[in-house]
Amino acid sequence: MEFKGYFINLASKKDRRLSLEKHLKEVNLFNNFERFEAIKPKSNQDLNGLKTKGEYGVWLSYLKLFEKIIEDENNKIFLIIEDDFRFNNDALSILKTILSTEEFKSQDILFLDYLINMQILEQFLSIENNRKKFFKNEKNFYFSSAAHWYAACMSCFLINKSNSLYLFKMLQNLFDNLSAENKLIPVDMALKNLIKIRALNGSILIPPLGAPDWDLDKVSSIQTNYNNEIRNSMRAYLLLRLAASGVESPTFCISRFSELINKNISSKPPFKLKDFYKYVLSNQNLLNHNW
Repeated sequence: MEFKGYFINLASKKDRRLSLEKHLKEVNLFNNFERFEAIKPKSNQDLNGLKTKGEYGVWLSYLKLFEKIIEDENNKIFLIIEDDFRFNNDALSILKTILSTEEFKSQDILFLDYLINMQILEQFLSIENNRKKFFKNEKNFYFSSAAHWYAACMSCFLINKSNSLYLFKMLQNLFDNLSAENKLIPVDMALKNLIKIRALNGSILIPPLGAPDWDLDKVSSIQTNYNNEIRNSMRAYLLLRLAASGVESPTFCISRFSELINKNISSKPPFKLKDFYKYVLSNQNLLNHNW
C-alpha cells in the first residue's frame, strides 16, 4: 500500500501525539505517518470573521501542509488526519482496497470521516436494513458523492498528489479573498462550497473508516465558543460517527447518547447498529441542530 500519511498536531499537545502514535501502532499504520506541526495563531491575530483562534489555526495548518505535499516528489497519495482521529480495526485492509480501485483515482478528495447529519443517518439506517442491496461485493464499502452528502469535517481524508496544487490554489484564493472582506468561514465549509459547485470532485466513504476519539473530543481546541446545549448536541453527532465507523460499539454509543439527552433506555443491551440509528432518529427533536 503506497501512501504518505500526516497527522496534524500542535507542539503543545504532546499527550495527543503520544496517544495517536500508540493507536497507529495498534492498527499497523504507524510507519505510514509523519507528524506535521500545526500552526498556532498569534495571541493578537485578527480572525477575519472566524469565531475562534482554533478555526484560524486550522486554515493556516492545512494551507501549509498542502504546500508541503506539492513539494513532495516521492509520493502520489496522501492521507491526512487530525491528532484526535481513531481508525477502526479494519482500516489497513480497507485502505489497501480503496487505493487499488479505479474509482479513487478520479477523486480530488475522498473523505474517510465526516459529519453525519440526520439526512445521512436516514440513509445509513436504510443501508443497515438492506445491506445486500448496497454491498454487492466483498468490499463492504462504497463511494458516494460529496457534493450531495458532505456536510463538514476534515479529520481524515485522502488526496491525490496530482490534484494537490489545484486544491491548494482554490483554498488559498478563498482564504485571501474572504479574509480581505472579513468574511472568513471554517476551512471545511469553504471546501464544502467548492465541492457543491463542482469546482472539486469528491466523495465520502460509506461507512466511514474512523472517527475522533470520544474522550479527547471533550477538550476540543477548535469548538470552544459554544454553550452546553450545543456542545452536547455536537457530542451526540460524534456518537453517530463512532458507531457508523465501528470505532465504538452501538451499545456504548446508545448509552452515551441517552446520557446526553437525559433519557432512560427502555430496552436492554446488547444493541445492534440499526437500533442505535433508530433511537437517535426517534429522539432527534431533543438535539440542537443549529450550530
